[in-house]
Amino acid sequence: MEDMDPLGIFVVTSGTRGDRLLFRYPYESEDNRYTVSRVYGRNPYATRSKVAEDHHRSKSTVIPSGKNANLNWFSDKILANLLAVKSSLCKKKFNVKIDEIRFIGFPMKMYHVDSKPSSAGHMIITVNVVFALKAKTCTSAVESYHDLAKQLSVTVCHEERRCQYLSTQAKIMMAVHDEVAALPEDSLEPPFKLILQRSQLARELKSVFDSLVSTGVVQMHINRWIQINFCLPHKIHVITVANKVMHIEPEVIQKCLSSLRPYHGFLLLVEEQELLDSLPMDCTPTLVRLVQIASPLKNLQTLALDADLSLSQVFQLASHLVYWAKATIIYPLCETNMYVLSPQANTHVNSTLAEVFVEQFPNCSLHMEMSEFSLPTQLRVNRDFLERPHHQAIRVQKVVWMLRHRLLMQLHMYIFLVPPVPRTEWTQDINLQSVSELPKVEEESWLSYFLEDSGLNRPPSPSDIASVNSDESIGPATGAQQLSQLSKSPSVGEMTSDGTVITEETKAQWRLQDSLLSVVRPEVKAAILKCPAAKNTEDLKVFARLCPYFKGQYHLEEIMYFENLRRSQLITLLDKFKEVLILCSHQDPATAFYAG
Repeated sequence: MEDMDPLGIFVVTSGTRGDRLLFRYPYESEDNRYTVSRVYGRNPYATRSKVAEDHHRSKSTVIPSGKNANLNWFSDKILANLLAVKSSLCKKKFNVKIDEIRFIGFPMKMYHVDSKPSSAGHMIITVNVVFALKAKTCTSAVESYHDLAKQLSVTVCHEERRCQYLSTQAKIMMAVHDEVAALPEDSLEPPFKLILQRSQLARELKSVFDSLVSTGVVQMHINRWIQINFCLPHKIHVITVANKVMHIEPEVIQKCLSSLRPYHGFLLLVEEQELLDSLPMDCTPTLVRLVQIASPLKNLQTLALDADLSLSQVFQLASHLVYWAKATIIYPLCETNMYVLSPQANTHVNSTLAEVFVEQFPNCSLHMEMSEFSLPTQLRVNRDFLERPHHQAIRVQKVVWMLRHRLLMQLHMYIFLVPPVPRTEWTQDINLQSVSELPKVEEESWLSYFLEDSGLNRPPSPSDIASVNSDESIGPATGAQQLSQLSKSPSVGEMTSDGTVITEETKAQWRLQDSLLSVVRPEVKAAILKCPAAKNTEDLKVFARLCPYFKGQYHLEEIMYFENLRRSQLITLLDKFKEVLILCSHQDPATAFYAG
């Protein structure tokens, strides 16, 4: 993603000697910018004319090329005046856009600003580490560069306070500038090349720039003391589709992390030892402990118990690993998990992943393994119960490997409460004279009619405890008959149309049904009571408690977690009320990082 790469990095100071551009990278030694800059001080009118002429010619006839071509038109003097700020603007985000270039920084004020400089010394008042970006860089990337510029500026100020680091490095850089200025006028050697050889700060800033361009991750020490840890999520979250690299926006990552729940887990995308070796020496011990016990078979709640951490801590650490592309969110592996081949999976015969897979699992074919998931498949479907435990463990490792390389995605079952439409209504629709006579309704209004207007808007209560009992049916009356009977308030001892004698127990059951389904519309209530399972009071109680989940926003695993239900109990209940339910399968928003 070249649009996210920085065009240049600068360090600018202001002090008793004015504004100074101490260092810039990258620089080009073959352009004539330095010659122009030298002549500028002696004949400003001729130089400005020449610069304006060259700048106009470049826009009209010559298109600059290269990452930092546009920066060549900014002289060192102009950059010094542009990027140096007053003390009143320090500790604020610096964002200046000029044509197609955007300058991002975070100026800081030195701690000795109120002291007086010595007669022979130079006092630095402010310092600003600035990145030059393309003007069309997205807002989220600009914010990330603001964070990095802040880290660098604050670190430099801290080291200046601790050991006069910036003052020492500034003296080295200004000495080189004075040395180059004293050279003959035909010399085209830029001073920054010599500064790189002599200044440690210059080499550190060059390392920052090179790391951003190559990997998007900066992990280094300033002055061998303060560690800088930064990642540009736009570059590290990538996936290859049809030999093309796709980058995932941070907004997608944040959206997925906002859907994180305790029943989720995380899968490390790198080896455990490799991740532990990359952690800084002063990282929190809780992160090390969590990584050491991480398993794709455990959810976050279980990991919190095993690591003796609070659930909020585990959430933060897991989100941190995901943000740094060290882990991905999954639902813990179990036999009922349903997987399908990802739309972004690289299925080329000679793909690099196929070779890596063979190295990991000799005598196995990646394409054969992927073919088993061409259609949505549960893990237990392909399980051979006669296999040895070692072979079964290898099969699980293969699935984990494909999840780690994002070849598979998991599907979850979502539920809609949609009662069947009577046949008479369909007949009336068919008898319409033309399509134009159909009522114009908004999209998905047929669902919102039953779901949004039915009153099923109360949030689920995780503290509810569910239990399903299989009791004998009480009362043979159908749902429609029960509604009519309740509306007429029949007396005890009366007989219904089907010959059933009404008792106190029958009336109590009707009142219970009416109270349980009071949150739904009458037609929805009637359709539910027509189901044979509605005659069982315990089944109806559980179904009524689960009705708020049947809006297509909660999958089975989420309902099981919040309501403390076993899968067998929930599946059995859904099968009993299948006449009024619609089931569909798609990806969980918390794991949809790379959904097509």
